[in-house]
Amino acid sequence: MAVTTGRRTTLGTLTRGPARPSDTPTRLRRVAAVLALCTATTWGALSLTLSGAHGVVTEAGSRTVPSIVDSGQAAYYLADADRVAAASFASGSVRLTGPGQQYQDDLKSAHQALARVAEHDPTGAAGSAQLQAVAGLLVEYTGLVEQAHAAEGDGGLGGAYLGYASGLMHKPDDGILARIGQLQAAELDRLAQHRRSVWTAPGLLFAVLAPALVGLVVLVRTQRFLRRHFHRRVNPCLLAASVLLTALAGWSAVGTVGVDDASATAGDRVVPRLVAAWKVRTVTAAAAGSDTAAVVRGERAGKLAAGFYRYSGMLTDREITAKLVDEAKLRPPEFGGTLADLLRPELAVDGKPGTTGATRREAALRTLQDYRAFVAAHDTLQLGVAVDRPGLGPSAAGPARTELGGAIAALDTDLAEVTDLGRRQLADAVADSRSDRGLGLAVPLLCAAVALLCGLGLWPRIDEYRAVAR
Repeated sequence: MAVTTGRRTTLGTLTRGPARPSDTPTRLRRVAAVLALCTATTWGALSLTLSGAHGVVTEAGSRTVPSIVDSGQAAYYLADADRVAAASFASGSVRLTGPGQQYQDDLKSAHQALARVAEHDPTGAAGSAQLQAVAGLLVEYTGLVEQAHAAEGDGGLGGAYLGYASGLMHKPDDGILARIGQLQAAELDRLAQHRRSVWTAPGLLFAVLAPALVGLVVLVRTQRFLRRHFHRRVNPCLLAASVLLTALAGWSAVGTVGVDDASATAGDRVVPRLVAAWKVRTVTAAAAGSDTAAVVRGERAGKLAAGFYRYSGMLTDREITAKLVDEAKLRPPEFGGTLADLLRPELAVDGKPGTTGATRREAALRTLQDYRAFVAAHDTLQLGVAVDRPGLGPSAAGPARTELGGAIAALDTDLAEVTDLGRRQLADAVADSRSDRGLGLAVPLLCAAVALLCGLGLWPRIDEYRAVAR
């Protein structure tokens, strides 16, 4: 049985903590060493994690995402160049100016976009090989267009060369646009790998903050120990250290979740939407070019329709009727396809007049209406081919809203606005994902403050025992 001394037992003293004064300084020194180790480990682990996450996010934002966007942009300009070349033959302007200035501008913009892709492409040797193949095919394509220009008026030879050039551009498996699409798919895969990186995994935070949690436990137990042995209710320095360590852990958790949310917004929502915007512009330009080239080659109405719907079928899975457009003013449309994927989030925005949300919604509604007008212009052209109406060439390239040339111009203007809105959203999302939420400065400062406060809280107690020992 334990021997009772006053209100506490000898056994109780031994079980609650060291009874001998000479043991207490040793214990406090060990506590100080453990706290210093926990603080240093927390500092190092958080700094390493922040550096790794920043590297992943920076590579995604400065290389992968720009490559994805530029690939889509290059595809659009090339598809539009092919459309413009066909329109110059349909209108007859090729005799005076060749394919035209717009054709040259489109090719220049495409080459610039491809140069940026080559600079930033994250897919390595495979991407470089694909870009070299595209460059070689582009040389062949422009040569065929020049031959078509030279042979214009020589029976159907000019149209034949134009057809060869268009086939080189649009060949499903290994054409120019197909190769760019394959490259973009590889870039999107690379972006998905960034999203799966261990540095950006929220679960890593629990491992990184383990030393901080251990430090908090030690601080709490040390407070209890000091209260028993020094008869002080609280040690202000250790309490402040506990508060700072808790704040650092919470700040890190909130910051990590915020960066992950921003990365998810950029990678899972904004980038796919911008990719869809460029794809819709590419496909509509290709559809208009297919119609125009079919008129130049004198093809039948059935073949013209097949070429058009080969592309438009990617955009919608049903006819865009006036009723569907009216319903879209009230709720997101119930149809599928790339156009639906692009417009549905914009039409779901419930913005007040004059706000960014309202601007996005209005642009989406105009796009839907003008897409319907574009399809109607195709139907008119197809009917003209079926009845062999004269003057179809100028009509295919005409600027009126009811003509194919005017309809595609109006639609592309709407899509350009949607694309610009997507670019701004992407820039904001990427900038947000790159922000460290102040942790880059907070981690070293707070860890240093915690270490200092632990020292200020423990060493005076150790000195008290030294004074007693003397």
